[in-house]
Amino acid sequence: MAVVLETEDITPENSPFRARLNFSLSEKVQMFLCFIFVLPIRLIVGITAQVLAWAGSCIGLYGMDINKPISGWRIPLRKVVGFLGKVCCMCVGFQFVQIKGRRRSKDEAPVLVVGPHTSFFDALAIFWSDLPFIVSRIENKNIPFIGKCIQFSQAIFVERDNKENRSAAVNEIIRRAQSDDPWNQYLIFPEGTTSNGKAMFSYKPGGFLPGKPVQPVLIKYKMKHDTVSWTWDQPHGVFHIFLYTLCQWDCPVELEYLDPYIPSEEEKADPALFANNVRSVMADAMGIPLCNMTYAEVKEMFTKKKKDN
Repeated sequence: MAVVLETEDITPENSPFRARLNFSLSEKVQMFLCFIFVLPIRLIVGITAQVLAWAGSCIGLYGMDINKPISGWRIPLRKVVGFLGKVCCMCVGFQFVQIKGRRRSKDEAPVLVVGPHTSFFDALAIFWSDLPFIVSRIENKNIPFIGKCIQFSQAIFVERDNKENRSAAVNEIIRRAQSDDPWNQYLIFPEGTTSNGKAMFSYKPGGFLPGKPVQPVLIKYKMKHDTVSWTWDQPHGVFHIFLYTLCQWDCPVELEYLDPYIPSEEEKADPALFANNVRSVMADAMGIPLCNMTYAEVKEMFTKKKKDN
């Protein structure tokens, strides 16, 4: 059973919120050369792939019934859009994504549970899992070029401040997960916040409400320097995360598909218990502790620190 990292035990050395970067002179020279000679090519190829994915998604969305699984010519088109998403990830630096284990079908595990959640780069799990649908905030519909791709993947959009809409989204998740229709799998990042991957945070129960088997998926970034984490205690922001990652020759990462977790009758009746038990299995497999802090508690802690400073 994974140990629990209590709030009072958090130090700069074991903090799941802390990210610092310290490059050597030779590494800075290497990054500069990559910036000059490699970055322009990556940007050109990546932007081209993104535009093509947007165009394909626009074509696929034309006349599509969003309440039904896609069929016919849209199925291979979605595979093309998913491949272009992989190309975009490769252009960021994730040329080689090592796959460990085997992703199961929807019949065996309708839900994919991904963790630990450290970065927006975690989206690579979506593309290497054949574009399962996700839950996304409704504002993401309007993101240039990316919004149409999210819609074509048949994401469920949520208005976070609308209680009725949130309830409708939960019902739609359950309907698709329990349906015999050929919906894709449902992929979730159930942690309420992002960290540096040194602990597994509390899971939200939404993805466990259908009471169906889930397949845990572990993301393991294996770079020497953690350029990907987007968390609470770090001096560099989104721009530097992209820049530093793009200027690495290679960003090795592993996706490990664990065996499906089949819930007991007790877990089916209690999604919170189900979620916590899956979290413990994933933390054990990663060799990291649990941290029971919620998003609100983490936010309050760092808001207080800023005020004190």
